[in-house]
Amino acid sequence: MSVEPANDDVEIARRDYKVPAAEKALDILEFMAACREDVTQTEISAALGRSIHEVYRIIQLLEGRGYLIRTKSDRYRLSLKLFELAHMHPPVNRLVDVALPVMRDLAARANQSCHLVVLRGSSVLIVLQVDSPLPMRYSVALGSHFPILETSSGAVLLAFTPPQERAALVDRLVAAGEAEMPRDAVEQRIADILANGYEMRASLAVEGCTNIAVPIRDHTGATIAALTVPYLPQKQARLDRLAVLEEAAIAAIEISRSLGAAEGRARVSGDRPSDQDPERPGHKGRKT
Repeated sequence: MSVEPANDDVEIARRDYKVPAAEKALDILEFMAACREDVTQTEISAALGRSIHEVYRIIQLLEGRGYLIRTKSDRYRLSLKLFELAHMHPPVNRLVDVALPVMRDLAARANQSCHLVVLRGSSVLIVLQVDSPLPMRYSVALGSHFPILETSSGAVLLAFTPPQERAALVDRLVAAGEAEMPRDAVEQRIADILANGYEMRASLAVEGCTNIAVPIRDHTGATIAALTVPYLPQKQARLDRLAVLEEAAIAAIEISRSLGAAEGRARVSGDRPSDQDPERPGHKGRKT
């Protein structure tokens, strides 16, 4: 008589099953994704604690399949193939297809660039960028990764993550020192976003830029992306920050509705602005 293994035993066996070549390939890809500069085979092998012999053939394979690019100086960088594969995945592809025409209209109306961001582990990923029609503009490279709390996009995505998942993610960010602020400040930032339905605050990375970020929801009501306008004040821009916020909120609702989300409203007018809001009452910043 045969006895079928319990489901838990099968799952444990699957996790313990080793595929050395695949593990080496994934180790290299994950290491390369974190590299800001081109690296040599020697540097790759040293970083992974593996011999040159162990990684040589894997590197050649990854280069041959288009995942790595070799420079004239025999250094390697990660290509955009993983990013392209991610965009072939139906949910992301659908999101980009729906958002693109709406974001083009938003950029034209607001005279501001805008981009679409999704959460990927402990960072955020830029999946779509539309430039402002004005000569001076702020653009973010497609496929760029940023720490969650360095961006308003990330803060909005974090705020609208289900509470249990959000608490676990905040724990990880604080423990790893990636929050760059006390936990109570993180919690207050999240509370402000949940109360307002958006974040509008001075950019932590670019002086003179105000980040305006609003959530994008799917048919289940889950927040799956953030639409962000990096607002640059200039003479040719027709709208001030609050007007751009209104336009961004309307665009987010339009994208969400196209993804099957229930009807919503642009929660902007009359809402309580956060302490970081440049348009809050009594703020001395110049209004364009």
